[in-house]
Amino acid sequence: MNDLRQTLDEFRKVLEEKEQAREELLKLTREMRINATKAIALLHAKDFEKAEEHLNNALKLMEQIYKFKEKYPDIYYPITFDAMQELVEAYSFYHVLRYGNLEIDFSKLKVEIAPILTGLADMAGEIRRHVLDLLRVGEFDQAEKLIGLMEEIYLNLLTFNFPDKLTPHLRPKVDYVRGAIERTKSDFISAKVASLEEYFKKLV
Repeated sequence: MNDLRQTLDEFRKVLEEKEQAREELLKLTREMRINATKAIALLHAKDFEKAEEHLNNALKLMEQIYKFKEKYPDIYYPITFDAMQELVEAYSFYHVLRYGNLEIDFSKLKVEIAPILTGLADMAGEIRRHVLDLLRVGEFDQAEKLIGLMEEIYLNLLTFNFPDKLTPHLRPKVDYVRGAIERTKSDFISAKVASLEEYFKKLV
């Protein structure tokens, strides 16, 4: 009986340690997600300096989060997925707006493959929002280029035909990107036609 009690006490210590690690991991991932979300909002507001500050905060938090991976893999993956996805979305969106391409170096992030893929899909939605802002001010060339990047994301993600357990939620997100591209192209055409009509009215 004493042996059983000793064994169970050891189990309890392990679980207490894991519970403490879980609470810390939840706190870190929550802070990382908040910073990533703020970075995206600031990018839409064209405040690159503050956006970069929040993005760097998120990247530093990811460094701390990554330390939990080896020792607590059973709690690491379920807790971190959404926050990592948000980080990828912010990191990718920043790169697209800053450099105008998809040559993104994900190796710096220490993020798993699945949230990289879903984060990219979500980022296409942010591109759509930005394109709509460009259309409102008549920046059609830049808008058209970004629509091309949306299509590139879609065509590449379409090749990842894996079970949902390997790439959770990817398939519906890719379907969303396809729909977002179609809507954005329609918005582009409508805005271009409206712009041309306005131009010809001024000539009359």
